[in-house]
Amino acid sequence: MTAITHIYNYTVRCPHYKENEQTATWLNHIEVNQSCEIALDRITKWHNLSGTKSFEIDDFVIRKADNEEAYFAMQSDRLKHDGHALVTFKIYLDNCCQDASPNKIMEHLIDDYQQRISKIE
Repeated sequence: MTAITHIYNYTVRCPHYKENEQTATWLNHIEVNQSCEIALDRITKWHNLSGTKSFEIDDFVIRKADNEEAYFAMQSDRLKHDGHALVTFKIYLDNCCQDASPNKIMEHLIDDYQQRISKIE
């Protein structure tokens, strides 16, 4: 059995305000943390509220929440030296982000995640 050795939680909140004179964009509002509690909370919530399958990118299945304007996904990956990574993604969309593409956001996040795990020795 392989232990979970690395956890990544991505959260994107589409902003409805400008910050420091920068253009309001989801690229400025990406949070990444490694909290086990957040990962477990998300897995538990999503198990009970699985949402509706929206699209797939590579091996990731992205679902749309039924009760909020949010998209989510999770996956685990085997790593070198008997390690294991768990990743969760959550994208919050609201009225300000009608032009934000969940597909484009997920492609960006997945690429970032894959770069991170490729550097693990």
